[in-house]
Amino acid sequence: MNYASVADMVCRFDERELIQLTDREHVPPAALAVAVAETALADAQALVDGYLGQRYRLPIIGCRQAGSELRTAPPLLTRLTCDIARYHLYDDLAPEAEVVRRYKEATRMLEAIAAGEVAIACPLGDSPVERIGGEGDTVFGFSPRQITDDSLRGY
Repeated sequence: MNYASVADMVCRFDERELIQLTDREHVPPAALAVAVAETALADAQALVDGYLGQRYRLPIIGCRQAGSELRTAPPLLTRLTCDIARYHLYDDLAPEAEVVRRYKEATRMLEAIAAGEVAIACPLGDSPVERIGGEGDTVFGFSPRQITDDSLRGY
């Protein structure tokens, strides 16, 4: 599951801005280049997964919606992915005032999630659905550590 879509970016940011950032064929920019936006979203999701992989099993499938089997990405992940993708679309020309600030805030939030200081929440209070294992996956667990510093103290 993707954490965000091009439609999510259009809802969060001005469509004209996204057209200017993605349309590299026309002068002046005329249409939203979906492939360019999807590439930026894929890069952003890879970064998000890099942080989430320290705390959660990947990929995060999403949140269960009440009364259905549909799954949506947790809203926090959608926002962070959109902010990071927007920053990537600007390349080196990102305005410090908003785009860079939102990117830095997103990476700080991801660091907090990875450290366990912030949990990913779903709108209905459900926890994110993680992929546990599927065909061809090896799933294993370990027992708690038996020999610790405390148990060896005094030897």
